[in-house]
Amino acid sequence: MKLWQSAVIFSVALPLLAQDQPKPPDPSKPPDPNTDATAPPPLAIQNQKPEEPDTSAEPQYGGPAILSRGGTASLRVPTQSIRIRPFLTVEGNYDTGITPVTVTPKGGIPNDKSYGVDASAGIYGYHRWKTATLGIDYNGAYRDYTANTYYNGTDQSLALIYTKQATRHFGITLRESAGLFNRNFLNAGPYNLIDANFANTPTNDIFDGRTIYLSTMADVTYQKSARLSFNFGGDGFLVRRRSSSLYGLTGYRSRGDVAYRTSRFATTGAAYDFTHFEFTKGFGGSDIHTLQLTQAFRFGRWWELSLRAGGSRVETLGLTAVTIDPVIAAILGRSQGIEAIYRLNWVPSAKALLTRKFHYATLTLSYDRGVSAGNGLYLTTRQESEGGSFSYTGIRKLNVGLSAAHVGYGSITQTLGNFSSYTAGAGLTYKITGSLHFVTHYDFRRYDIAQSVFRRDSYRASVGFGFSPKDVPLSLW
Repeated sequence: MKLWQSAVIFSVALPLLAQDQPKPPDPSKPPDPNTDATAPPPLAIQNQKPEEPDTSAEPQYGGPAILSRGGTASLRVPTQSIRIRPFLTVEGNYDTGITPVTVTPKGGIPNDKSYGVDASAGIYGYHRWKTATLGIDYNGAYRDYTANTYYNGTDQSLALIYTKQATRHFGITLRESAGLFNRNFLNAGPYNLIDANFANTPTNDIFDGRTIYLSTMADVTYQKSARLSFNFGGDGFLVRRRSSSLYGLTGYRSRGDVAYRTSRFATTGAAYDFTHFEFTKGFGGSDIHTLQLTQAFRFGRWWELSLRAGGSRVETLGLTAVTIDPVIAAILGRSQGIEAIYRLNWVPSAKALLTRKFHYATLTLSYDRGVSAGNGLYLTTRQESEGGSFSYTGIRKLNVGLSAAHVGYGSITQTLGNFSSYTAGAGLTYKITGSLHFVTHYDFRRYDIAQSVFRRDSYRASVGFGFSPKDVPLSLW
């Protein structure tokens, strides 16, 4: 989807959304200025009251989320605490398109399939205190295949976000995203606490191999007045891959922005960030300066739109293969050599996040364009992605989740063709009785390099049972 196509869609949709305006809020209840800075993590919608809510800590609406601060849509933020809950699942599955970092005896890339069993356990949920909030999503799984035990392994993922209103004018936000995986189907949990692109989390790896990632983020927000706020943040992140054929990543980022509440339902601002990438077993790196304008709106009771747009100045130092002069080649006995290169590129940067809240469901659509650290094969790249997700809990016992996305890469310095990835998934949990739930899901992925130079389709189908000691439906998507 191109930027002009997105603009046409939004221009048609906004007048329709504006028709559904809510009753004006009570002016005697001032908004909480801190929700703007770092909106708490989203929750799967439930159709019943949470257990023992702490109504004294319920926030007032604080305005739409600011994308430059990694915020999530405020429409998805609950007004009451929902306890953190543990879960355990045991599922049988069938996987295709397994792609290890190796070659067959004939020199091809393996394309394997197998039946298997997955056992996973974790905790997820969200809690609110008077001046602080905590969201956590942890999942640890072990996978055992029947056809080839070489593919057996464990996947671990953790997303953690903590916000604290330290004083009347200062608030802090801490985020942590960490994990390891062996299968490149890396699925987000039910709350999507942290934007994977914002945290530089690897989600588009081509090969199935051990990958470890870690991202630490910290923000300080100064609320000068009920309308004006400033945010300063810093991130450090790394990715390590077991295969020596793939690149790892080390990087850091510093960022800052200013936001002004032009009305109760709109926020305008500007943001700047500096990001540095370095890659293992490679020379050089990338320095990225990004300047953006931000805008966020709420339309009526059910719609929210957050935008940011600008550009990035990308400086890259690396190595490239060059053809040697024929006279020199005759002396050296080779026709190609390696030389250091410096390149300066200007890359458009934009993001749009549209959220629609229903009584028992939430729909989210997103568009993102900018600079990415690649996937272990591709280094610093131009990235463009579109995606959507839908979560429904219409009855007491059922939760359904749907998602789809497309990601495209274009390398800035490498002589590689464009990379495309298409993903889609659906999941369902149904409460059988007590703490026992029926669980099933299906995931599909296609990735393509240079228009069919290398194409691989993969899918996973799973069915099993889950255990969780809560009355609400188990939500894993």
